[in-house]
Amino acid sequence: GPRAGQGVIKPKGRAVISPAPPSGPPQAVAKARARFDAAGFNAAAVRAALHADTELLSSAGDIATHDRRLADVPVPLATLVRLFVLDLPVALDEGEAALTSAAVDDLVQLGLVAETTEGRLAAAARIVPHDDLLVASDCVRSTGADHVAAVHRPSATLASLTMRRPVATALDVGTGNGIQALLAARHSGTVVATDVSERALAFAEFNAALNGCSNIEVRAGSFFEPVDGERFELVVCNPPYVISPETEHIFRDSGMPGDTVSEQVIAELPAHLADGGFATAMLSWIASEDATERPRSWLAGSGCDAWLIHTATEDPLTAAAAWNRANADRSPERLDAWLTYYAELGIDAIAYGAAILHRQSSGDGWVRTAELPANRLWPASAHLERLFAAHELLAGDVLALPLALVPGAFVDRTDRLDSGRWAYAGATVRLESGIGFGINLDRYGSALVALVDGAAPVRDRLGPLAVELELSAQDLEAFAAQLVGHLVERGFVEPV
Repeated sequence: GPRAGQGVIKPKGRAVISPAPPSGPPQAVAKARARFDAAGFNAAAVRAALHADTELLSSAGDIATHDRRLADVPVPLATLVRLFVLDLPVALDEGEAALTSAAVDDLVQLGLVAETTEGRLAAAARIVPHDDLLVASDCVRSTGADHVAAVHRPSATLASLTMRRPVATALDVGTGNGIQALLAARHSGTVVATDVSERALAFAEFNAALNGCSNIEVRAGSFFEPVDGERFELVVCNPPYVISPETEHIFRDSGMPGDTVSEQVIAELPAHLADGGFATAMLSWIASEDATERPRSWLAGSGCDAWLIHTATEDPLTAAAAWNRANADRSPERLDAWLTYYAELGIDAIAYGAAILHRQSSGDGWVRTAELPANRLWPASAHLERLFAAHELLAGDVLALPLALVPGAFVDRTDRLDSGRWAYAGATVRLESGIGFGINLDRYGSALVALVDGAAPVRDRLGPLAVELELSAQDLEAFAAQLVGHLVERGFVEPV
């Protein structure tokens, strides 16, 4: 039967909307993809059509506005956006005129659209372009326990914080719609994608076919059970990490108490990571005054070097409200149930983040932490390489190395008007790619950063600068060691 809230759609002419995920022969899926491409259904075009900045995530209040924006968009593209992005039905004759009757029949056969009792076409799955990928998931109105979610912000964060070096084997744990497996498949020989939900695996298989990807193998099972005894050069994991009193949604609720699921992922992951391999896992945890203390304790002694990127901390009410925002039942009683659960566990704050691990052949490994700057994250593979390489560089004399700021580093300088004259007020060195860390500079730091250009070790160039800044050679060297060390640790520089 239909999902709760989906409504009954009875047969009329063509097939009915079914909770079954889309599927079909590879040739038919490839033909559908060609039609999407021919209509210009890609991320840039859809963003432009909807006047969206970077994400194609629409709240219910945006739908009417977006629908009206499509009035000036070419008909085939506008029809596909209405159906698959905005989840709006279209008149049957309108759909056939825009896509041709044969194309509509093909989409029906794949389980992507169906005719309603009112003689309209409605989407049976959501399809949203992400860069050059098309990713199918359940429509928003599908609310069953095995609901397969679309690509969302944690998915994008995980993708950006994943190492993108070529590997022979990769593992995607909790694949959902398969977006992480699709991205990993581009630089992996084979990818194993696991999920406890058979429905999610069906969507992942369909999305592999929709994107012409033939090196993904799906396996059913909970967490790492389907790959018992196997190791991989890359592991990505987006588990159901929400600290929740419910078990309503497989993709969100693990049914495990508190933050146990995140702790379990960190405990089990290293055993499936090959020596020299990298892994990234999304986490949430019960936060104390020291926001990252708890996950640091999980990572200690793991046999992996690890960076813990802390993305946010929320009070219980904010967290409960956020995870229930899209729920049909937004009653005060539901919110109270979440708050009661948090109170019983003694939770005063909930933190979120990502752990990036690098497996070592021996030793316990080290753990470092960083705060993710708000809205400043881009694909960060090269940056992650530098962050892990920094440990070895910091073990030596950083002032004796010829180091250069990486391409894309820039300095924001602030001047202040003082007594009718502009005076230096401070500066920040930033990166325009990777993780958008910023390091504040005073006038000494601004002068010193200019020397980090790879021409020579910084120590060899401190003499003239000490005279210019009116500092003793000893004081300037101590300051330089501290600042350059910070630049190394945060991945702003690389050896020449």
